[in-house]
Amino acid sequence: MNDIDLVPGTCEEIGRELARAGCDLLVFSSADDYIEKDVVRGYLAALRPQDEAAVVVKAPFDQVTRFEVPPHHAHVLRIEPDPAAEWEMSYYRAVLEADGLVVVGGGRAARIAGVLAVARRIPVVALACFGGSALSVWRYLDRYHNDASAEAISRMAAPWNDDTAEYLVGSLMDQRSQALEIERAAQRNESRPRMARTINGVVAVIAIAVAALTVILVYGTGTTLTAVAYLVGGSLLMAAAGALINDASADEPNLPWAVARGLGAGTLASMLYVGSQTLVNTDQMDAEAIRRLAWLLLPLGLTAGYTVDNVFARLRDVDALAEKPFARS
Repeated sequence: MNDIDLVPGTCEEIGRELARAGCDLLVFSSADDYIEKDVVRGYLAALRPQDEAAVVVKAPFDQVTRFEVPPHHAHVLRIEPDPAAEWEMSYYRAVLEADGLVVVGGGRAARIAGVLAVARRIPVVALACFGGSALSVWRYLDRYHNDASAEAISRMAAPWNDDTAEYLVGSLMDQRSQALEIERAAQRNESRPRMARTINGVVAVIAIAVAALTVILVYGTGTTLTAVAYLVGGSLLMAAAGALINDASADEPNLPWAVARGLGAGTLASMLYVGSQTLVNTDQMDAEAIRRLAWLLLPLGLTAGYTVDNVFARLRDVDALAEKPFARS
């Protein structure tokens, strides 16, 4: 490591800035070989009476930790013994649960923790200016950047000065804000299709209910024109409902496009079916005949709307101009 004599004071400055930023601390050891005691000292010195803060000590249950905590800050210290028999388990588990990581010097464990944090997109400040494993973590962070800005990464390796601690803790908070925004955006992206599926389902149920009502209305009218209108309207509504139900399984449901596909399929099915009936049956179509057709045309519309994607996909795959080989004798 470089400039080891500056490390204790540097860690106290970092602790003070973390306290001013409203962060809690997660530490593991109070031994003189580690930086936690210096960070905690600066952190407690910067606390105000109204601050809600916590210094959580994660350590194996048989490890004794003694931090110099003034009596009026005794409530801040919270010791949570870890049931893991090996300290690495409690250490790495805590790192993965943390909202941010500050790496100063360190050996193999510090390097692994930093690399894990960068890979998991946990905010990281690696003080490369003091060397040690923090330098390896900084190089890894410089390669992948994560959410740290290029200027912040540069400041991590620059010579330490009076405003470095404030700047780097600010960078840690900025990284955290960006990570939260990315998480919220991902949640919005996940909830958007779910909401669209819900809307599709509600509209489909309403369409089916109104379509079923048209069957009753057909029986309540005596004019052929009105009966045809009810018949066609019910068929189109059922086709739209079928397309909406089918569209609900898509990665990104699209209600207007699903309704348009359903109406197109319903129109096609209605015209083909009614047209075929008029060709086969030469008798004049009256309201009574339309009532009989309603029981078949509405389910047909639902099926046409639900299967419209499969039908159109098959039509697109058909090559009408494909040459067929002639049989040779």
